[in-house]
Amino acid sequence: MQASEKKQKMNIFLSIMTSGKPFYQRDEATMDTMVRYILLNSMIFLGGTLLVIFGLESIKSGAPIQGMFDLSMAGMTLLAFVILRTAAPFILSGFMTVIPYMMLCAFLAVSGGVQGSGVLWIYSFPLLSIFLLGMKSGIALSTVLLFIVSAAVFIPGVSPMKFETSFALRTVGVYILVLVCTIVYEQTKLVKDRWVARLTNALQVERDEITAMKDNLKVGLFLINRDYIIQPQYSKALETVMAETDLSGKSFIDVLSNSLQKKELETLQDYFTMVFNRSYDTQMLEDINPLHQFKYTSLTGSEEKTLRCSFAPIDREDGKVYILGTVEDTTREAELQQQLSEEESKRQEEMRSLFEVIHVEPRVLNDFIVDTEYEFERINEIMKKRDENSSVVVNCIYQSVHAIKSNAVILGLQSFATKLHLLEDELRGLREHMDVSFQEILHITVELEKLMKIKDGFKELIGKILAFNTGDGKLQEEHVLVQTLERVVQKASDDLGKRARLTIAKVDPRAIEHGPRRAIKEVLMQLVRNSMTHGIEKPEERLARGKEEEGCITLTIDMVKDRIEIKLSDDGNGLDFDAIRKKAVELSLVGDEAELQDKSSVLKILFAPGFSTTEKADMHSGRGVGLNLVKERVKELKGTIKLQSEDGKGTVFIISIPPEQDALTGVQTA
Repeated sequence: MQASEKKQKMNIFLSIMTSGKPFYQRDEATMDTMVRYILLNSMIFLGGTLLVIFGLESIKSGAPIQGMFDLSMAGMTLLAFVILRTAAPFILSGFMTVIPYMMLCAFLAVSGGVQGSGVLWIYSFPLLSIFLLGMKSGIALSTVLLFIVSAAVFIPGVSPMKFETSFALRTVGVYILVLVCTIVYEQTKLVKDRWVARLTNALQVERDEITAMKDNLKVGLFLINRDYIIQPQYSKALETVMAETDLSGKSFIDVLSNSLQKKELETLQDYFTMVFNRSYDTQMLEDINPLHQFKYTSLTGSEEKTLRCSFAPIDREDGKVYILGTVEDTTREAELQQQLSEEESKRQEEMRSLFEVIHVEPRVLNDFIVDTEYEFERINEIMKKRDENSSVVVNCIYQSVHAIKSNAVILGLQSFATKLHLLEDELRGLREHMDVSFQEILHITVELEKLMKIKDGFKELIGKILAFNTGDGKLQEEHVLVQTLERVVQKASDDLGKRARLTIAKVDPRAIEHGPRRAIKEVLMQLVRNSMTHGIEKPEERLARGKEEEGCITLTIDMVKDRIEIKLSDDGNGLDFDAIRKKAVELSLVGDEAELQDKSSVLKILFAPGFSTTEKADMHSGRGVGLNLVKERVKELKGTIKLQSEDGKGTVFIISIPPEQDALTGVQTA
């Protein structure tokens, strides 16, 4: 409380001494003016008081004229005190104070005072007059006082006291010395003030230019100290970029708390420590900058931006180190980059597709497109059946997608096959659920739409290729079929590290012409893939068993008693009944283990959905779809399947399809 009262009294005293003028700026020119006010008020108080005392003393001692003169001079200083607190120029109050003080000094010099000490007052006048009134007026009044003092000390009779010549010379000489020193000092100060003013103006202009540039920058500039506190001198753009106001005094770490995880914020603090300590060179610090580009969400908003920051240590005059940070909104740039990346990815995808397609004979590729569109149509028809069980729908879609993928793999359409393979993964997971939600079906529909667009792209490519072809480009149906199956063998051989050839024993044109071409091709593709995956051994295994290094898959398509009979055999290792039994138990596909002793029951398990002895799924096997798909397609055609296998010698599939849809459905084994 006492300190507060003391401070209040100090403020009142300062207000009186500065005439109540506000001096908020602390530059040199303002401080100089404030000192002049304080000095002038001091002269008014001191000089006015002395003049009143001298005036009263003169009247008391019988010198009323001298007393009235002193009191009038005191009244003038009082009037100057009042004027000094108005809007009147400072120089007016200065004259009204300095002139009475000059009269006082002259009176004291002439009257002599005690032992002639009155003359000593004159030495303060040059300093006060020049400082308060300026060089011209101060020198003029100081010169007038010099003549008065010289007359008093040199001319007998002017002063009632008699001054020795040596004393008079010293008095005048010291006065002249004080006057000259004051003039030199004031002139030097004026020169210095003009130089400082020019420098200050230049600095102000430069500061204004820097401020203008800073405020018009699109990049946010800011300083943070070792406590990560944002300093007041930041650019206006910072608030726009960060979508925050009044950032001064806030922690930069806190501002980012809505955009970075706790671990990321800790990493950022470690990075700032390295910047402060200059642990690495500038390039290294830039390379490890965790905020080189990041997603930002302000504390008060929900709009997400992409920002880019950079940081550098700055040494201040006070010896402290700060970090100069820049932050730039690169949202639009990131969006454009994303668009360019997507366009580039799309272009590369198209180039890959074109490269893959141009290696396929157009008629074979067109056959693939027709079959793919057929499978997509099957999917559409299945999905339209609202009363169908969702698990049945998913299983049918699964089979059709697998069929399309098989064709794509064979033709070397790797990127398309990979997308189908991923969709198979999703369908496999859904197939294991008892009930599939509408959202899951909708997602599958969207993915199928994307695949259909890719298929449409293939159609356009076919058109472009055919436009450059000369001749009709027609191949017989059986040649297309054989070429497709040869591709299956070649692709599987390359991927599985095996060697095999396809041998065509016989293909009856009537069977191809009058039979279901699409179904025959699809069934044979699955069987050939099955032979390559599970039947044909690797070269070293075949040699160890005394076989030729290259396996053989033999195909016969014939018309037998008005039925289309397809026979596909391989000289592989035959069926592994022990492995089949073991997998059947794992998948709980048999209710009675006694059934596993019956080979016919074991063979039927091969055609169950999801059954596969391959542990890891790839582009050729492991899904448990292939033989199940064969069974379903043959069943749709009302055909039969017969399966024969001999350990170490191979496997034979015999499929019989009636030209007319009146045969019995069944799976026979032998």
